[in-house]
Amino acid sequence: MQLKNLTTKFLGKDFWFYEQIDSTQEEIWRRIQEGTIRNGTLILADIQTKGKGTHGRTWYTGQKGNLAFSFALEVNCKIQKLEGVTIKIAEVLVEVFYKLYGIKLQIKSPNDLVYRGKKLGGILTEVKTKANLVKYIVIGIRY
Repeated sequence: MQLKNLTTKFLGKDFWFYEQIDSTQEEIWRRIQEGTIRNGTLILADIQTKGKGTHGRTWYTGQKGNLAFSFALEVNCKIQKLEGVTIKIAEVLVEVFYKLYGIKLQIKSPNDLVYRGKKLGGILTEVKTKANLVKYIVIGIRY
């Protein structure tokens, strides 16, 4: 289901919600392959049946009560410019959780968020290159 009339200026202006999907990350990549994606597209799902983790692992969300989303940015830059982006995203999430909820998360470098010694979520960052430039960066966040 596409959500419309959102007031965001960029990220999530094109926002799709699925009750269940194989993978929000894979859906973004399918749309990139098809040429049907807009810069800043965000895809959110209640349930992922084949979510992607790092090193080829699968990330299952279970039955509701989880957060799984991915978004795409068309960046057209050298890979060096994106160095450290995953850890920066993790740092921002730690700050947000503390400011909004008083929850102190830790980062298990480079992409895991930990609460009281247990993995709470993770960040998956993937890129597509063309002619030595990163064309797209796709970021998936799972809780």
